[in-house]
Amino acid sequence: MLPMILIFFLVTLGALLTSLTGLGGGTLILAGLLLFFPPEISIPLHSFTQFSANGLRTGLFFSHVNWRVVFAYGLLMLPSTWLAAKMFHLINPSVLKLIVGFFILASIIPWKIKPTEEPEKKTFVLLGALSGFMGVFVGAIGPAVVPFFNRLKLSRDGILSTKSAGQMVLQLSKIIAFSGAAGVNFLEMKNHVGVLVCGTLLGVLISIPIGKKISDHKFNLVVNALLALISIKVLFEGMSELFFSA
Repeated sequence: MLPMILIFFLVTLGALLTSLTGLGGGTLILAGLLLFFPPEISIPLHSFTQFSANGLRTGLFFSHVNWRVVFAYGLLMLPSTWLAAKMFHLINPSVLKLIVGFFILASIIPWKIKPTEEPEKKTFVLLGALSGFMGVFVGAIGPAVVPFFNRLKLSRDGILSTKSAGQMVLQLSKIIAFSGAAGVNFLEMKNHVGVLVCGTLLGVLISIPIGKKISDHKFNLVVNALLALISIKVLFEGMSELFFSA
């Protein structure tokens, strides 16, 4: 019971963080799931949290979504996630931990590369294909794609809603691929899925009245510190299992 309460809290916090700042929430949720489940369970479960959160945000800001960008982003997504899901069980779970751990660390590094021109639609087609393939293995792909969506010549609500709609399509593609190509039985995990979805929706909903009352800078510092500690734990476990286990 206690692990599920902690998971519910982490998922709610992660969804709240994403709604307030647009960054970090999905990575925090995945990192929290890795404290309780192996990556081959955490990553498929994580898809449901992100699908529900992005679906709700898309619904709340539906009129602001740029569907041409979303269509381009999702054009090759299902084939790429299906291909990756076919390979998912071929990867050693310890190696998967290392991949996810390094990706979490990379997501909190303040990269200095900041192009300003608006991406072309074909860029989003390629980005969607890469997001679909890599998302199956690393789970939280948001930090890698946010800079592309942020360069769209749209209002703040337009950027948030378009990114959310794109990520909703990504997570739906992953759920389909995990179920169909990787053979993940989500019905066996329905209780976990229910807790994750409820926590996610609660986080999004409570973010609405909270708005910007919390300093993004201080909030991100705390979250990044937590992500760094969790990623180090995941990396240590992966290396220990890979190199030192009997």
